[in-house]
Amino acid sequence: MPCVMMDIVISQSNKFMVVIIMMIKNIGKLFFPLSLILASPALADMDKAYQAEKDGDYKTAYNEYLKEAEAGNTQAMVMIGLYYAQGQVVERDEKKSNEWMEKAARLGDPGGELNMGIAYKIGIGGLKKDDKKAFDWFLSAAEKGLAQAEYETAVAYQYGVGVARNFNKAREWYEKAAEQNHAAAQNNLAGIYGDGQGVPKNQETARSWLEKAAANENPDALYTLGIIYHQGVGVAQDYTEAAKYFRRAFVAGKSEAAAYLAEYHYMGKGVGKSPVNAMMWLMLGTEISSTVPGGQMNQQTLLRLEQNKDFLASELSDDDMDRAKKQKDDFIKENLDTVPAPEANKEANKS
Repeated sequence: MPCVMMDIVISQSNKFMVVIIMMIKNIGKLFFPLSLILASPALADMDKAYQAEKDGDYKTAYNEYLKEAEAGNTQAMVMIGLYYAQGQVVERDEKKSNEWMEKAARLGDPGGELNMGIAYKIGIGGLKKDDKKAFDWFLSAAEKGLAQAEYETAVAYQYGVGVARNFNKAREWYEKAAEQNHAAAQNNLAGIYGDGQGVPKNQETARSWLEKAAANENPDALYTLGIIYHQGVGVAQDYTEAAKYFRRAFVAGKSEAAAYLAEYHYMGKGVGKSPVNAMMWLMLGTEISSTVPGGQMNQQTLLRLEQNKDFLASELSDDDMDRAKKQKDDFIKENLDTVPAPEANKEANKS
């Protein structure tokens, strides 16, 4: 079987993971954007709306939020904005979402400010993409202590988007977010210290932040630790340990990790040798859409996995293929919130 290992050179500066606030996270039946989770304290003034949501009565929740929003409650304004962004109860309308977010933001609500930053960052709801305005909104929310906004501010400083590049300020804002247990900020701090961006290189500090991010199941951090043990970078080479990190990375949304796991199971590196398990990972790697921005495989890697899958299929019996498919389906059911999307990785890499 052709080797599925990818030629990857270890770099502490992983792809930064930009969390798009308007992207949604499944919690129960209602899809709550991440900004809701990060933006506000307990909805003390909106107990009735909050309870209605818990009960699955989103129409009542919306009406209660609307009543509070019209009375000047900025948290309720943000919630109405989120309902419009998602098309929950009301028809999806990004422009109306922005209008409610801006009302909250103009009154100093950090959740509203953060969402306005995102709206300008990606250009939605009739707003023209404007990195400077996005940065200004992020900074205002960050100064109020909102972890996601602190992270977005740090990213802007690190890459010079909407503001002059400044590694020291990037590190400072990453640290503020990381101290609030923001996993992506912890991961990016590892890159800052690992590459020596604005600070002397410090692999010990980089490794510490990387492990904190991994403890919070950050997919990039888990994947990087897998590569570190795979290649033996600063540690003894350990395929068993690498396999553990790659598996967690895949579950967290890093589909590229399946390439290593398929290789390990086919060759018996760090795990028991099992062509059936190797086929399961090849199926997973080619059929599951990544759940993290930037987590999709590149076209070359995806093609390699498709070729390896075809090659291994010629070696396995029909019963073995059925077992591999069942194991894949069971793995999805037990470990993933996503569902098979055979064309997802291919479509993501057409451009």
